[in-house]
Amino acid sequence: MLKAYSRAMARINSLGTEEEGATATEYALVLGLVAIALVVAAVGLTPILTGFVADVNTWMDGRTVGS
Repeated sequence: MLKAYSRAMARINSLGTEEEGATATEYALVLGLVAIALVVAAVGLTPILTGFVADVNTWMDGRTVGS
């Protein structure tokens, strides 16, 4: 029984050995895409955040701490 199990496990392990792990080039491409996505998100959110900060500033004018 143990011999059959060992052969089955060896067969299963040999099926997935054709693919290799990600290379440094692939990681660099993914990192580049993430950086581009962050820049696009920052550019898109800048007007929204600027308006929000201006609104908070207007709301806070004339208020004192504890009011």
